[in-house]
Amino acid sequence: MKKLYLFTLSAFLFALVASAQLDTTGGRYCTENFFSAVTITSNVTYGSAITVNNTTQTLLMDIYQPTGDVAATRGLIVFAHGGSFIGGSKTDQDVTTLATRFAKMGYVTASIEYRLGMGFPIDSLNATKAVVRATQDMKAAVRFFRKDAATTNTYKIDPMFIFVGGSSAGAFMSLHLAYLDRLSEALVWQQNAINAVGGLDGSSGNPGYSSLTNGVINLCGALGDSTWLESGNIPLVSMHGTNDGTVPYGHAMIYVLGFPIMVIDGSSTIKMRADHVGVWNPFHTWNGADHVPYAGTTATAMAYMDSTVDFVR
Repeated sequence: MKKLYLFTLSAFLFALVASAQLDTTGGRYCTENFFSAVTITSNVTYGSAITVNNTTQTLLMDIYQPTGDVAATRGLIVFAHGGSFIGGSKTDQDVTTLATRFAKMGYVTASIEYRLGMGFPIDSLNATKAVVRATQDMKAAVRFFRKDAATTNTYKIDPMFIFVGGSSAGAFMSLHLAYLDRLSEALVWQQNAINAVGGLDGSSGNPGYSSLTNGVINLCGALGDSTWLESGNIPLVSMHGTNDGTVPYGHAMIYVLGFPIMVIDGSSTIKMRADHVGVWNPFHTWNGADHVPYAGTTATAMAYMDSTVDFVR
């Protein structure tokens, strides 16, 4: 009986280890253009939620898959666009380029839309609500793929390899999803704002599944408070320009439409905190660069995009 038990345990551990690895044969996930093309499925519904104007918004995303891929399981990156939580689109050039280039490496990628709008007055309370609403939506997108992996398995996602990231506001969402994981971490007024829009997790869709992820891609983003990042948290990779005039590089005030909102912690401050608590966090500084320098089709922007993809991968 003891031998049978040991055999069963060994088989279970082998299966567990095998399930925690992805096929990287030939450089998949790190080789540019490992696949020559991607297949895009547009406007996939991943949930719905109440907007700042008390209307119901259907939440959509575009899913990018490597064309001709036959892998049984794949890594996933959920990307979100920027726009200060008041604008932007899942079809913005920078986020679609990121989604395409990482899909060509072998990932399944998604570019999500999320609830926009801050309401008036434009202040710290309404800004906090806007960030939380958007983060709730990103969590619903993660749960969508976890639900799919547990049911129809349409997208063949390995739940051990789910990452979130984005530009500017998209990076805010990703960072808050990962590191604001307890309501008690927030200040009392922030807790009130969070509770007013449905709590940290919200109800944007796919209940009953986890919204946990395995890593964060922070491109020109920030956290409300870097102390939310604690020992044992998931790793992150960050890139930020020293002359960012939209999202502060360090600990400073952020403005929306000229209105001062609150002092937040940009990527360099997050870097110091992550180092302090022992969270792995490769960080690249663009010296002299402004906000999201990789956005656009100029030669300079495309060069920044190349360096972005190269560092993140």
